[in-house]
Amino acid sequence: MMDAIRRGFVVVGLAAALTVGSVGATSGTAQAAFNDEYVYASTRAVHSMHAHPAAKVTLYPITLAVDTAFLPLAVIAGFVTG
Repeated sequence: MMDAIRRGFVVVGLAAALTVGSVGATSGTAQAAFNDEYVYASTRAVHSMHAHPAAKVTLYPITLAVDTAFLPLAVIAGFVTG
């Protein structure tokens, strides 16, 4: 069980590192072709919504889990729409 959790963290960390590395590796003349509006979109939406802070605190764990689950799809969407 712990190996599966550890493997999941490694996959998410690797995806995040590749995303940051690929955006930062572009030269000064080339434009970065990545649209980051899809990555952690629901967490950003909770952050910017006008609600009581107690409601936001209860929503953050849910949105982080959902955003992390859909992170690979969000990264692909960022490259396709970028």
